[in-house]
Amino acid sequence: MLTRDEALTLVKRHVSEENNLKHMIAVGAVMKELAARLGEDPVKWEVVGILHDIDFERCTGLTDHTLIARELLKGVVDDEVVGAIMAHNWENTGVALDTRMKKALVASDAVSGLIVAAALVMPSKKLAEVKPESLIKKYKSKEFARGASRERMVISAEFGVPLEEFLTAALEGMKKVADELGL
Repeated sequence: MLTRDEALTLVKRHVSEENNLKHMIAVGAVMKELAARLGEDPVKWEVVGILHDIDFERCTGLTDHTLIARELLKGVVDDEVVGAIMAHNWENTGVALDTRMKKALVASDAVSGLIVAAALVMPSKKLAEVKPESLIKKYKSKEFARGASRERMVISAEFGVPLEEFLTAALEGMKKVADELGL
């Protein structure tokens, strides 16, 4: 299994946009936090989050997103990791959301945008200022961070983490990497 640093080194070979890299670090942090709470492997789950969009800058759209990642990661990570990455684009890959890791990646990918948006409307523009209660209110406001799919976030209940607990865990995870995110 790749370490966090190895995953970041690999990603940096394929991702040049800073915001894309920060997104992958954020998703990795959320995945790590969830894994710890669920008794799963935090290193593996964080690596899945970091690698999930490794092909994003090479894709022509959602139709080939994760298909290129599969090729880039073949022989580098195990099939479970590749499967989770493929599943986060299940609408186009047909890979079933049939494990906690797959479902967690879908929800984590979506929630990272909501949390970043919540931080950016704070006076300091820092995650430290975002409170779980305010994040829950922002989640409920359909006008706030419209691109952050609420339908994907509620998948958290399917892997055993109720929505409010999921939002809190995701925020806590991202706060741990706030410096890397510039938030």
